Amino acid sequence: MKNSAGFDVEVLADKTVEMLAVSPGQVIWIWANVYSMDLIEALAFRIRAHGAFWLLRLTTEPLLRRIGLDVPEQYLSLIPDHEVHWLDDMDAIIEIRDHPSIIPDVPLPRRRAMGAEWLALIKAADRKGCRHLMVFNPTAALAEAYGIPLEELKRRFWQAVNVDCSLLDQRQETIRAHLQTARQVRIVSAAGTDLRLRVHRRPVLVDTDSLPYGETYVAPHEDSAEGTAIIDKAFIRGACIENFTLSFSNGRIGQVSAPDPEGVRIWQEVMDAATGDKDVIAELGIGTNPGITQPTGNISLDEKIGGSVHIAVGMNDRFGGKNKSNLHQDFVILKPTVWFDRKIVIEDGVFKV
Repeated sequence: MKNSAGFDVEVLADKTVEMLAVSPGQVIWIWANVYSMDLIEALAFRIRAHGAFWLLRLTTEPLLRRIGLDVPEQYLSLIPDHEVHWLDDMDAIIEIRDHPSIIPDVPLPRRRAMGAEWLALIKAADRKGCRHLMVFNPTAALAEAYGIPLEELKRRFWQAVNVDCSLLDQRQETIRAHLQTARQVRIVSAAGTDLRLRVHRRPVLVDTDSLPYGETYVAPHEDSAEGTAIIDKAFIRGACIENFTLSFSNGRIGQVSAPDPEGVRIWQEVMDAATGDKDVIAELGIGTNPGITQPTGNISLDEKIGGSVHIAVGMNDRFGGKNKSNLHQDFVILKPTVWFDRKIVIEDGVFKV
């Protein structure tokens, strides 16, 4: 399954099983689309070869579209209680990200309702101690969605996976140690970002549950975001919105703007369909993967760009915050300068610690 970009599903399966440290008797639940049948086979074989067992949750884009368009609305957000109970017997979930989250023609409120079962399962997995590993699989469906040739998408992915993991781990831990002792973070950028966040005594985490991996992140105090974040390229519902500006006051988005009014309209659609603390600061993340150098439109890669910063609004109660929402929207700031208190840790996208 190898190509000129170096991508090989067999090696990806090796790395996934190694990252999970699969052992005899475990049960691993694979979530995927039919686009990933070759990877599913490679994973299932290796899981059995380690004396463990696998279960498959499989879907297709046409099926998701039929559900989104035609299932009665009162059924869309039903929680699969039987699958929640299955988690008692699961040791890990491998969620393969292999297709875009946008479903053509399905209205956003109905799409949000469809996501209720995913949220319920992820929260139940956290509660039950079932590990959740997200694996990015560069498929033709994703390449088409991002307007990137498939071989180029695979090359970028493979570059992100084939990094020196010991150095990447060290960088994540170094940033974590500095951030854990900081009280305030300031972010500025050439585009005009100037944003302050308070992180004092919030738990700082490192990325151990994605492939590729590479970020250190924290839930800032929810009332602390003050200032402006200008996002070079904000990817919202499949659209690339350039110079998307978010103004924060007391932790909450007060105003958004963009040179193209269509970008503001798309954002308003997202807000209208979201619930809970949807417009409150949720996350500060530092991208640490040197193999990722440019955005693709897939947050699984973009938030890990080495020397970048990402902020998010919406849900953060799963990693040390208080926000409850059905939305978690990330925004990546490229080539920032970042202070932890008075110490510069990143200057124009280059690490200084």
